[in-house]
Amino acid sequence: MILSNSLSVTTDEGCLRLSESLVKRIKRQYPDTFIATYERESSLSDTHLQLNKFLLNKSLIDIIRKRKENLLYVPFPSKASSTVLRVFILSLFQRNKLSVIFPMRICMSGLFKLLFKISGAGIIAFSSASAEYYADMFGSDRVTYLKAGVDSKKFVPVSEEESKQLKIKYSFNPDVPVVLHVGHLNNGRGVAELMKLSKDYQVLLVVSTLTKNEQDLKLREELLRHPNIRIIDDYIQDIEEIYQLCDVYFFPVKTSGCCIDIPLSCMEAAACNKPIITTDYGEMKNFYGKDGFCFMDSFDANTLNDAVDKLLKLPVVNSRDAVLDYDWDKAIPAFADLV
Repeated sequence: MILSNSLSVTTDEGCLRLSESLVKRIKRQYPDTFIATYERESSLSDTHLQLNKFLLNKSLIDIIRKRKENLLYVPFPSKASSTVLRVFILSLFQRNKLSVIFPMRICMSGLFKLLFKISGAGIIAFSSASAEYYADMFGSDRVTYLKAGVDSKKFVPVSEEESKQLKIKYSFNPDVPVVLHVGHLNNGRGVAELMKLSKDYQVLLVVSTLTKNEQDLKLREELLRHPNIRIIDDYIQDIEEIYQLCDVYFFPVKTSGCCIDIPLSCMEAAACNKPIITTDYGEMKNFYGKDGFCFMDSFDANTLNDAVDKLLKLPVVNSRDAVLDYDWDKAIPAFADLV
């Protein structure tokens, strides 16, 4: 059984996309999996419940007790204390294995660390660093490190000519390189670094429609004062085309908690065989030394633009091979005994 408030009809935000991708594939692989949702509703839902913030609801308790299955909890990130408290409450009614997905590392201390320990819940982490962090606290037997995050059948390389045609489709000059970032429009994501990119490049920032109300409007105005920067915050059905049209993907996130542990945008750009400029955030540090990945820990304008220029001149890029081990189809068998 799966319980989640992290599924949605419109999934253009990192955590929601990760959750939807995961649950959809679990359901496909294990059709008898029962899916209960609250807050956000999904076409995957077998039942949708109205729950309070503590998940204390007779209907949910009855479902858990009646079905007598393992329970996989897929929560949308919130305060660590709130998530831990909900996991503890679920453990009071769940008699079989209880597991929880943490797309981002959450810090536990004091009472909440104790409550989680008592819950007996297993943890599914999406970066090796987070897996080690939780294992140090609760023991390695309670932690599963899941390499996942890319649909290598959807996100595929295209020819240079096809990439140019996609640029035309989305109103870009086909003969000028496009540097892309996909993510939230706030300072924590490091998007201000986009303003350091040379005017020789077209710069595209694609923002989740689900985070429109969270945009830093002052930062947005500053970005748009640069004539080579364009922002798209409408829903894009065929998001793979955006990665396919770009020439370089730029991931400037450094601040912990500002992105999920496995940045899907980097994985999807790499699956399209695009070169990546990135920090060592989360799971990205595991791509050190891999073809097509350029790591930076600070972004002065000259160094950043030199890096873009060098990547554009690479005769061959093979970033796709580095992320194939993270294909969802390889990850799903790990859930055989969790649902």
